[in-house]
Amino acid sequence: MASLAVLTAAFFILFSSRLCEAASSGGSDMVLKNGVIYTAGSNDTAVEAVAVDKGKIVYAGGAEGVTEFIGAVTAVVDLGGKIALPGFWDTHVHAPGAKLVELYQINLYNCKSLEKAGKIIADYISANPRKEIYYGGGLTLEMFSGEELLRGPRKERLDEICPDRPVIITFIDLHGCWMNSRAFEAFGIGSDTRRPAGGVIEIDPQTGSPWGTLKESAMELVEFEEFSAEQRIKAFKSFQKMMNSYGYVGVMAIDAPFESLGALRERGELTLRVAGSAVLDPRKDIAEQFGLLKKNREKYNCDLIKAGVAKIFVDGVVEHGTAFLREPYRLGGLGFDGRGVFLWDKSELAKAFAMANNEGFQLHVHSIGDAATGNVLDALEEARKVTGDGDFRNTITHLQLVSEGDYARFRRLGVIANVQPYWAFKMPFTWENIDLPKLGERAERQHPIGSFFKAGVTVAASSDYPVTIEPDPMRAVETAVTRDIDNQAYCDIFGTGNCGGDKYVLDKNESVSVAQILKAFTIDGAYSTFNERITGSIEVGKDADIVILDNDLFKIEPKLIDTVKVCKTILKGEIVYDIEI
Repeated sequence: MASLAVLTAAFFILFSSRLCEAASSGGSDMVLKNGVIYTAGSNDTAVEAVAVDKGKIVYAGGAEGVTEFIGAVTAVVDLGGKIALPGFWDTHVHAPGAKLVELYQINLYNCKSLEKAGKIIADYISANPRKEIYYGGGLTLEMFSGEELLRGPRKERLDEICPDRPVIITFIDLHGCWMNSRAFEAFGIGSDTRRPAGGVIEIDPQTGSPWGTLKESAMELVEFEEFSAEQRIKAFKSFQKMMNSYGYVGVMAIDAPFESLGALRERGELTLRVAGSAVLDPRKDIAEQFGLLKKNREKYNCDLIKAGVAKIFVDGVVEHGTAFLREPYRLGGLGFDGRGVFLWDKSELAKAFAMANNEGFQLHVHSIGDAATGNVLDALEEARKVTGDGDFRNTITHLQLVSEGDYARFRRLGVIANVQPYWAFKMPFTWENIDLPKLGERAERQHPIGSFFKAGVTVAASSDYPVTIEPDPMRAVETAVTRDIDNQAYCDIFGTGNCGGDKYVLDKNESVSVAQILKAFTIDGAYSTFNERITGSIEVGKDADIVILDNDLFKIEPKLIDTVKVCKTILKGEIVYDIEI
């Protein structure tokens, strides 16, 4: 095997020759100049100009030096004082997410009113009278109160709208669904139905019959709508168009739609890098599931697609009382003494971790509760006895509550913390009606970010789209820095009226700098998907994955960051999203 020194020398010879070729052959393909270009490189530097040729960055430096790369055919982008950054990475999304619902089902995303939801459902059924089953998504608990906040909405509400055919609507958190009586009947679900491990069939304490909701693995008791290959492709194209408009060049997709991705790559229509995962089920043979992962890796890996991630769920969510906590919920906790649910046997989890890493797969673990995360770290330590040290880049995502002593363990084990900065404030309704009643004073310590940075942990940022229905990274950057929603545009989304003061600030000690959170969306996002050698920073030799914004994130008032808009998104030197600068 060639030594690192030889490979490095060959690398610089290659790109030195490419640089000379671009400078002497009438210019490079594209030049960006007259602005601030933040590189996200190792020295956190900014340059004045960049030249791109054949999809690669061939120059990043001063304004004078770029002139020799400008020729008759060079597309010169005058930034006009604006800022350019490496293209963003969203390292935990469900693709195509809400797009299938928006195109083909009952769409309750962004619906906060029960009255409005009822009208949307009724109108859809009226417009689609021949469907045998009605499916939907985007349901939020914000519409409900009282016992329905704990159990979810009653089936009778749907019965009034549609008494004769099944209706099944998934919660926005993807961890539960709301059904009418006909749906329970159609799938043979009653009070005595045996539920899958970790699943919940909510039962009416008065009648003993199903209440109206299934949670977690109990959702497996129903069949969800199947879509054609072309429907899935159409939905993914809508998804990637949205992501490109927000400046994203890459995503890590949970339970990735590999067939759609492969088809789009063959057509030359894939405009995102996608690291894809497949979900491991603890109730099924793990070795067989790794066989499927291997097949995906062999079939789909290419320049834009990586199929090397094993996704594992170890607990649920706080909203349904299924996230696994060290201390019991104050209200509505399930499972272990009211502490929630841990979905794996710890020794089996450690074996699965070791097998994944030994097979060359990266782990991406859903863990919401502090006890769940502690168990995951224990299992990773146990797995290390089998695998030894290695560049695994195992990741734990969500991390809504984390024990103080576990931050150092992330660093020691080389585990990446994947956080959703969008949620790092006291979200109206949720804070008052779910977080505080269920968690008490622990609610004040939710969604840590700064503590990971202080402990020297690598942090990647994500939206968990469509749980975050508008995955605008500018909102995430602002919230990570301010731990607040102190701007009117964002407050309007939540219907909170006028913002101001500290009403929505969540643990200011967990705030981070603009540079820190940008790295989590750029170079460290790329690192978390094993893409940092080709993208994630603006450096000579890397692919030209670049986003241009209309304002400088380092100079604008932090509470105005969410007003910053994307002007252009560039993937491998090609403009995939564009508005006039």
